Amino acid sequence: MILKLFSLSSLVIFFTSQGISQPQLNIQPNSVDFDDLFNRIEYTYLINDGDALLTIDSISYNDSFYSLSFEDNQQLPFTIQTNDSVRMTVALIGFFFITSSDTLDTIYVHNNGEQSPEDLRIKIDFFEDDFGLITGTVSDSLTPLDSTFIYFFYSGIYLMDTAMTDASGNYQISLPEGEYTIAAERTGYHVIFHDSTFDPFFAEVIELDEDDVLTIDFNLKRITDFTKSVSGIVHDSTNGAVLDKGIIIVRRGTHVPEPHPKGDGIQLATINAFAGFIKPDGTYNVYVEDAAFYFVQAQTNYFLPGYYNDEGIASVYWQNADSVLINSIITDKEIFLLNDSSYGNGSIGGSIIFSTLSDGINYEGITLLARNINNNALYSYNFGKQDANYNIRNIPFGTYEIVAQKIGFENAFSKIVTINPSNNQFTGIDIIFLINDVETDLQLPDDLILYQNYPNPFNPSTMISFSLPESMNVKVKVFNLLGEKVAEIINDFLPVGSYKFKFDAEALSTGVYLVTIETPSVIRSQKIMLLK
Repeated sequence: MILKLFSLSSLVIFFTSQGISQPQLNIQPNSVDFDDLFNRIEYTYLINDGDALLTIDSISYNDSFYSLSFEDNQQLPFTIQTNDSVRMTVALIGFFFITSSDTLDTIYVHNNGEQSPEDLRIKIDFFEDDFGLITGTVSDSLTPLDSTFIYFFYSGIYLMDTAMTDASGNYQISLPEGEYTIAAERTGYHVIFHDSTFDPFFAEVIELDEDDVLTIDFNLKRITDFTKSVSGIVHDSTNGAVLDKGIIIVRRGTHVPEPHPKGDGIQLATINAFAGFIKPDGTYNVYVEDAAFYFVQAQTNYFLPGYYNDEGIASVYWQNADSVLINSIITDKEIFLLNDSSYGNGSIGGSIIFSTLSDGINYEGITLLARNINNNALYSYNFGKQDANYNIRNIPFGTYEIVAQKIGFENAFSKIVTINPSNNQFTGIDIIFLINDVETDLQLPDDLILYQNYPNPFNPSTMISFSLPESMNVKVKVFNLLGEKVAEIINDFLPVGSYKFKFDAEALSTGVYLVTIETPSVIRSQKIMLLK
C-alpha cells in the first residue's frame, strides 16, 4: 500500500513539473557575417518563444570589437514578453584590432530561459596581420621618467592601445600597421603629444608599416601651478553611462569675438590648449597655466567630439557650448557625447583655407565633421593639422558635406560629394573660412568696455560681456533701481582680454536693472530689462 502511494505521488509531481510555464530565447538570425569595412552594422532579434516572461540578464562579448545596442534604448537587464522580440544592433567597431585568429567569434546571451547562454555566431571576412614596433624614451630634460603612460590613437581618434615606461623611462609596443598619433602622460606633468605639442590637433601623424621599428621620444614639462584646473565626468548622452577612455582638450576662447593683442601681436609663449585623458571611472582633470576662459571638449572612441555646456546637453558645435573661466580649481563640469555612426570605409580630404592671408597662419583648434545632407546626421570626424590639411575616414555610403568648426569663427562648408561603391575616396575637397575684415582687424580697446547684454529683454538669463585693456581686479554687480545689490557676477583678478558671463535672474521680478563693472580706475554701467 505504501509503494502504491509513493508511485502515485511521483506521477503527480512529474506531470506538475511538465506544466510549469517557461520562457525560451530564440536568436534570429543566429549568425552575423561582416563582409567588408563598408558593412560593419548587422541586426538580429531576441525572440521569446516561451510562455513566460523572458529576462535578458547580461551578454558576454569582446567590447573592444563590438558595440551592442537595443531598440528603444533598452539597457541590460530587460524583459521580453511572450511572442515578442527586441532588435539588437551589433556594430563591428574595433575593425582595426581584427587579426586572422579573430575572424570567428561568439557572443553569448545570458537569460532565464530553457537554455542559457544562447550563442550568436560571428564571422568577419577581413583582418589585419601586419604589425610594426614603436619604441622610445620619456624624460624630464635629461632625467628618464618611469611609470609614464603612452597612448596610441589609430587614425588620430581611436584609442588603440597603451604602454608604460620602465624604470629607465623606456617603452615598447607592437601595433597593427596604420596611422597613429601618440601622447605621453605622467602625474605632475602636462600631457604632451608627438611632436612636442600640448595640442592633440597638431600632433604629428606617424605612419607605421609592416615590420617597421620606429623610435618616438618624449620630453615632458612639469606642471608648475596646481591652482588652476578643470575636472568633471564624461557621459554617453543617450543613457547617461560614464565613458571610460578618451581625450579632454581645454582650449582658450569665449563666445565674444577675440581681439588681437595690441603692439607686437600674439605672444608665442602663450599656450592656448592643454590636454588630459578620461580615466576608467569617466573622470578627467586638466591643469592650465593662465587664468582665462576655455572651452572644454571631449573625444572618445565611437562618439562624436563634444563640448561642455551649462545645460548638460550634448554639444558637438562650439556655438552651443559654454566657455569656463579657469582661475581656480573648477569642478563638476560634466560633458555629454553623441554616438558616432561611422561604420563605413569612405574618406574625404583636402585643404583648409582662410579668405584673408593674415589669418591663414592660425590653423589650431579646427574640428571637421562629415554631415549627411539627406538626414542631417554627423557620421565621422577628424581635426585640421598644422599643414592646413585634413582627412576624414570611416564614412558610410551617402551624400556628404564637410563642416569645419573653429572657435570664434562661423562654420565653413565644403562642396557636396557622394560616397558610393565605385567612388569612395575623395581628395582635394577644400574648405574656406570666410573672414569678416572688421573682426580680423579688431584690436583690444584702450579703455574698459561693457557691452550691451544679449538677449535684451531677457527671461530668465542673459549674457554679460566686457573687454579689458589690461589685467586688473574686476567687480561686476547687478542692482535694482532702488540701488540695492541683487547679484554679484564676479569679483576677481582677470587677465587682459574679452569675457562673457551668464546672469540668471530666475529669482528676480520683471523690471529694469543696472549692471555695473568696477575696476580700480573706472566704473561702467548698462541698463538691462528682465521681462517675465
